[in-house]
Amino acid sequence: MPIDAKIRSIIAENGHIKIDDMMKQVLSINPDSYYISAENIGANGDFITSPEISQLFGETISLWAIEQWQKLGKPNEFCLLELGPGQGTLMDDLLRTSSRIAKTFAKAAKVHLLEINQKFIQKQKIKLARHKKEITWIEDISDLPAVPLIIIANEFFDALPIKQFVKIQDRWFESILVVDPIDGQIKYSKIEIHKALQNQLQFDHVNANDGAIIEESIESLEIIRNLSDRIYKYSGAALIIDYGYDIKTLERSRNQYNSTLQAIKNHQYWPIIDTLGEADLTAHVDFDALKKASRERGINDFRNFVQRNFLLSYGIGVRLSELKKSLVQDEYDILDRQVLRLISKDAMGELFKVLEVSNAKPQFK
Repeated sequence: MPIDAKIRSIIAENGHIKIDDMMKQVLSINPDSYYISAENIGANGDFITSPEISQLFGETISLWAIEQWQKLGKPNEFCLLELGPGQGTLMDDLLRTSSRIAKTFAKAAKVHLLEINQKFIQKQKIKLARHKKEITWIEDISDLPAVPLIIIANEFFDALPIKQFVKIQDRWFESILVVDPIDGQIKYSKIEIHKALQNQLQFDHVNANDGAIIEESIESLEIIRNLSDRIYKYSGAALIIDYGYDIKTLERSRNQYNSTLQAIKNHQYWPIIDTLGEADLTAHVDFDALKKASRERGINDFRNFVQRNFLLSYGIGVRLSELKKSLVQDEYDILDRQVLRLISKDAMGELFKVLEVSNAKPQFK
């Protein structure tokens, strides 16, 4: 059943569908859902990610991962996990780089990829075959081994479902989709929320005006809690890279309560309701909420960057200079433009945020 028709059937049965449930239908739980049926990422897909822009992105991530492994005491075995690895480009660049500069790291890494798209899995198998490493594909974090863990999540959390709450006349409501009985079109509406949540939102968001929108990703919080449990128990680190915001709840200003939900198709933004099942849906990541959830699990070691500062601090500029020495002018210019896109303040450099979550000391329960 097409996604639009599936959503309409849910609305017909229940009277409405919540935003997070709509996103699940569109993105991940049907054979026709976007992340299960998509065939490409990059120039031939609907959007392009940093690893597809330049090999230097994955090479730089490799240096970060090697540093984390060293902080863990160079264990002889650890789990190297990537969440949502797409076409395998980042892991390909990471393994190629680490095999060249840190062979012991590369040998110790037990690579795990969390992926739900069978087409992507086949592409990952082809791309990563040259590394001659055993790679394990998983669909659930509970399938990870009980060893130290190094996690990479590049543009993963932005694709997880969100709830939206809207403030109207000093009260909070949950946003939903309904079908207009007059013209049959899907449209936005709202429903009441229970009293405890109402009181909590009123307490937490004192600066919100009428019309303010709060977004919460329950699935994101569940994942970061599960990962934090493993990092706390077995030691490790996670690197989360995404567009989003890191603002303490009580410090939000009046103009920081807007919807960030967007549909992307053919590298352009589209109306969400008009493209249900046809476009990627994403929302900005609440990094402060991720840190709070991780602290709940005993993790207290965090580092924050914008993508520009992270990549520069881990040597992307140095690597760029090295490569330029062996390039002709046309190749030189292409590489320059690629890196500029990753680090420029006018492009991805400050729009994308980086969060490191770590616990370098094993604490077995």
